[in-house]
Amino acid sequence: MIRQTRAGFHDAQDLYNRHKGEPIWIAGSDPSLAGYPDAFLDHKIGVTLHLAHVKFPRSTYRYSSEYDRSRFLLSKHAEYRSQPLIAALPMYGVTQKATMELLKDNQEVYFHRMLSYMPTGVRGEVDAEFSLYKIRQTQKNAAHFWGGHGSCLHTCIYMAVLMGAAEINLIGCGHGMYGGGLEHFEAVESTHHAMRPGYKSFDDPKDSVPIIDQTCALRDGCRVAGIAFNWYLEYSDPMGRCIEIDPDWYAMRHEQARRKFKMSHRIYWALVKRPYYRIMSRV
Repeated sequence: MIRQTRAGFHDAQDLYNRHKGEPIWIAGSDPSLAGYPDAFLDHKIGVTLHLAHVKFPRSTYRYSSEYDRSRFLLSKHAEYRSQPLIAALPMYGVTQKATMELLKDNQEVYFHRMLSYMPTGVRGEVDAEFSLYKIRQTQKNAAHFWGGHGSCLHTCIYMAVLMGAAEINLIGCGHGMYGGGLEHFEAVESTHHAMRPGYKSFDDPKDSVPIIDQTCALRDGCRVAGIAFNWYLEYSDPMGRCIEIDPDWYAMRHEQARRKFKMSHRIYWALVKRPYYRIMSRV
């Protein structure tokens, strides 16, 4: 459990079954989000990932695992401080102290522990069987660490499972599959590039393929665990069209995603990283 250091700071496990039996919507910030009505998440249990808050500031929850995104939103959007936030502790690239200092004035924060690239600590080593194990462990409120493969979406899906979702619905989570060179919906595209100049495109298969693999593993695992799962392509009324991945295109992307590593990396992974993560990620 994360020790509560001030009023308003909570362990994510305090969210256990808070929305048991309800559908939960998770909004990413890819280009398709521009097509959704601004009131789309009104009267839904919604969680916005990072910059999606700009589109849906009245969402039930926000989610953050990235320090620069939260720092920007805190500086520009006053309600980001007063509304419920689910956050990784620590966020990517900073310490636990820096994470808590950034969010010290937020009124309601639910922190969770995070290990990236579970269960081995190596990006791209996505394990569908382990993902199902982690989903079932989370359903029992027995998990203490969660992780993903390069997307905040993955840890947020686990948070939806923790909250007892009977159905998980993803919007704006195309993982670069739309093409066209855009990273985010139009309202925040320039903001993204200003925060991260020269940042690698989501279209790069070395980044996007592990992300897609893990989202697929979580989708399939949720369905096995009895949680309905819809991964929507775009807005329609009623919602209906889901993302479908062409097998031939995806096989080509997997080939393009292959990476080569030094022998020193491989030895370190074999003797240190994989054994450590296999133990810690089961917690």
